[in-house]
Amino acid sequence: MATSSTPSRLNTFVAPRPNPTLIRQMTWVNRWLNLYGTPYLRDIPYLNQLPLIRGLCDIRDFDLPPEDDARLKSTINGQHSVFITPNHPEFFTDWMIDKELAARYAPMTANWATHDIVNGMGKQVQNFWLANHLIAQIPGQTEAAQAYSIHTAESGTPVLLHPEGNVYWQSDYINPLFGGAAKMALQAAHDGTNTRSVLIQPVVWKLKFQRDESPHLHAEMAHVERQLGIEEQAFLSLPLRLARLYRQVLWLRFQNMGFAPPRHLNFFDAQNVLMEKLLASLSVYGHFSGNLTEQAQHMLKAIRQSEKAGEPIDRMTCRRRKELQLILRNPQEVYHQPRWQQETIAECLKRLRCDHLAWGSWINKIHRFLPRPVGPRTAHIRVANAIDVSALVRNQAEFNETALTDLLHHTLQQTLDALNQSLNERHPQIDYANPFLL
Repeated sequence: MATSSTPSRLNTFVAPRPNPTLIRQMTWVNRWLNLYGTPYLRDIPYLNQLPLIRGLCDIRDFDLPPEDDARLKSTINGQHSVFITPNHPEFFTDWMIDKELAARYAPMTANWATHDIVNGMGKQVQNFWLANHLIAQIPGQTEAAQAYSIHTAESGTPVLLHPEGNVYWQSDYINPLFGGAAKMALQAAHDGTNTRSVLIQPVVWKLKFQRDESPHLHAEMAHVERQLGIEEQAFLSLPLRLARLYRQVLWLRFQNMGFAPPRHLNFFDAQNVLMEKLLASLSVYGHFSGNLTEQAQHMLKAIRQSEKAGEPIDRMTCRRRKELQLILRNPQEVYHQPRWQQETIAECLKRLRCDHLAWGSWINKIHRFLPRPVGPRTAHIRVANAIDVSALVRNQAEFNETALTDLLHHTLQQTLDALNQSLNERHPQIDYANPFLL
């Protein structure tokens, strides 16, 4: 049982206690407060900034074709042990879409969440989340959460977790996956007492604005510029203004680390220079092979291992580690396409706000946890064919967690690519030059 002290509560797993009545009531709250808002009133300027008027996530419509609806119904019917694995492009909104899908197909679905959300806001709030069937993911202590999840799935109740783990604000790219979903599914498939077939159900979504949001994107960019002390240049086009903003932020980061910014280089070459300098400054933790991204990943792992071993980490090392993490959130391979849609510009602005303005004013602190979109959107949702883990285990005795995670990653990316292609063919796109190539 968790004790009354905050550190103990944060680091102690407490099994959820799902309350069906509360979960049904929260479905109504989620749809009104978080997703849809109030029809008609939500389109009135200024008034629509109030809670319950415009939904916090501003999702006006769900695009879920009949064939995808049928796939979910055939998977989430209580006859299988199911692990639902959506993509994770956006903070908060993704959780609300999770809850809406659960409300439609399996209201008692268990959902994984970070331990600071479930455990970190006091005993009463912890009880509220546990009653909503949230599972606390405690770093380094996931065995109890995994055991609970496997038992829940084997009973016929689905378990939902985002295998990317973190939010990178990249809706067209599936980032490297954690192996938790594959690990739990394989354990359930190998459990001789489990009479249900084990399935992993990949789901993806793309959130698209319903109109041209250029003026509101300019307004949000102006907010970021003011907060960072960067001169506003509202006369620039959206891509030029974003390109200038990202470069200015990168120069500030060079200076904060004590390095001279290479202003003559393009953005990604300059970012690579910063990564090289950071790796050199952290060489006490080792030298690693591979490209810069791989070296940075190895370096972060080495620092984590040092921390776990009880070695002290000084403030400058913590700052340098954070800079490496920020660079890895903005990789060149994700942004190579020559044209961007307005959603990509919106995502980059949100990442800047979350990474660099999270602890400024109280508005920024709230925005980090409740990042409001600049306008109304449609959630386009697609459901891939379920991965039959039981069949894979029967047919391939050596099938392991790595292979299953790779298969899941490929399935998610393939489904997302097909969704984007379909949307591009069906709807006229508002697009811009790639700011990072300007």
